[in-house]
Amino acid sequence: MNIFDELLERLSSKTRIRQLFKDISSHDLERILSRMKGVLLEKQEERKSEEAKRQVKLESIEAIKQIMADRGVSLGDLGIIDETTTKRRRNIQKYTFQYEVDNGGSAIWQGATTGRLPSDFQAYLQRTGKKRMDCVIESEGEL
Repeated sequence: MNIFDELLERLSSKTRIRQLFKDISSHDLERILSRMKGVLLEKQEERKSEEAKRQVKLESIEAIKQIMADRGVSLGDLGIIDETTTKRRRNIQKYTFQYEVDNGGSAIWQGATTGRLPSDFQAYLQRTGKKRMDCVIESEGEL
């Protein structure tokens, strides 16, 4: 338990606080409270300052957006991002696999080198010890 957790534990109830400060005079307790209030005020001022900075930043962003909209400029025009590619697409190579089924015939399956397999193809690979790529008969390129 770190010091902060221990402090919170001890200051979590009035009974514990009384026990903790039972040998301290009221004058010393007032000094401690005064210092704690000072720290609280510093924290509150710091939070207000951060909020004001954030608000100024948001206002600046909105002003820039408005100027860009008025002049018909987009982020793509600035060369920052390409607006046409909003989503990254994976290139998956598809193959045609041929394998033998239990009754001695052959079967064909189209798919990738990763992901789930038909159960009979998976059984064939386990039975023969082959890899998927050993069963490729045709490549279909990228999708």
